[in-house]
Amino acid sequence: MKRLPAALASLAALAISTLGLSGCNVRFSPYAAVVNGSEISQTQTHDALSAIAGNAGYRCSIQAGGTSRIAGAGQGTYSAAFSAEVLSILIQDKVIRQDVVRLGLPEPSALDPIALSQLESATAPVTGCAGTGASVVAAFPPGYRQQLIQFQMDEDALTAHLAGATLTPAPLAGYVASHQGTMSLACISLIEIATKAEGSSLRRQILRGASFAALARAHSTDASTAPNGGVLGCIPTAEFNAPLNKVVAALTPGRVSQLISFQSGWLLFLLAQRRPETFTQLVTSLSIQEQASFGAELTRLIRSAKIEIDPQYGTWNRKSNLPHVQPNAGPPSRVVPNPSANLGPGTSG
Repeated sequence: MKRLPAALASLAALAISTLGLSGCNVRFSPYAAVVNGSEISQTQTHDALSAIAGNAGYRCSIQAGGTSRIAGAGQGTYSAAFSAEVLSILIQDKVIRQDVVRLGLPEPSALDPIALSQLESATAPVTGCAGTGASVVAAFPPGYRQQLIQFQMDEDALTAHLAGATLTPAPLAGYVASHQGTMSLACISLIEIATKAEGSSLRRQILRGASFAALARAHSTDASTAPNGGVLGCIPTAEFNAPLNKVVAALTPGRVSQLISFQSGWLLFLLAQRRPETFTQLVTSLSIQEQASFGAELTRLIRSAKIEIDPQYGTWNRKSNLPHVQPNAGPPSRVVPNPSANLGPGTSG
């Protein structure tokens, strides 16, 4: 139920194959992009390209998705599309960092290990790929790894702000106190059944005093919880997929839920108790709950930003849902770095 952070998900879609990416014959200009007057250097952009392409564990997971290549047509080059996408992500990082600074949002030191843990969870290798999320993150060069951690911290701080919370102890405690249903661990048991009729019958039996656990053992089709009387465990409410998150948030301890249609079956929930979340869990829960709000705010920030792009990387496309760097027009063989592209979009070479 964990989500992949927005910036990391975009970067992950790019890291495809091992390449020799050094020795590019590029004319360096002072910047790759300027964002609200602040530069993203070509060195920073190249470091990001190299870090993604050079992480074998990261690439292995992404190769399973079959997304586009990052190699350019010439040896030691990147494709224009890959370079434009990575630069787009760096621009997103920049506008979010600028907004965090503008708002004066606190980022306590406790956020650093939380951000690292979030990244490790998001980059855990898929089946068939060696290593762990921790080994994948550790394989990034230190500078780029810290950049990812800083961006995750910025995202967490801004997400909390959008929810009306601050990631410091007293204000966060006040927010939790007024959002007990959604900002808590829900200790849940469940019964999964195939038909509405059977579910309705089981619920009536429970309301008349039948044991939820006994009925779960006898009737639930969920193989992982039925042997334990339906006990799912204590889980942050935010981590339940919609619409289950709203159902769980509304439950009171000791009461069985209404029958819930979910996927191809039906569910009954029983809330045993609520427990407070740890600071780490609270940060993650806010991130999950405000995912849509964060996406909308990112779009607003990007649309309102003043962006200038070095022509070799493309042009700034404001017409898409989320503005981004548009690669220079031309055949698939166009590459970046590509000296002739410095003349601007549409130049052959």
